[in-house]
Amino acid sequence: MGNTKTKTQEERKMKKLNVYDVYLDDGRDVFKCTIPAENKAAAKRYVTGNGEVVAIKDCALQDIDTNCLADTLRRNGWGQTEIDVIIRTLHACGLERH
Repeated sequence: MGNTKTKTQEERKMKKLNVYDVYLDDGRDVFKCTIPAENKAAAKRYVTGNGEVVAIKDCALQDIDTNCLADTLRRNGWGQTEIDVIIRTLHACGLERH
């Protein structure tokens, strides 16, 4: 057998995300971006090039009501396949409300 490794189901899971409010100063204004990321360092990397990071704080929003989201998307003409992908992604990232 070769030296190939197969990923376990656990290794294939998406990483758990937290939601952060990142405050940026672009030289004229300070503004807030809300960023889902693995950690504060990843949130900071995401906004690189958009100004100086002034602060990074945990956002009050840490989960999303996926039943409400799915209903809203359905009522606005989204297809079931699109809804399934969005909801499954939120679940895999740990952002689904329980």
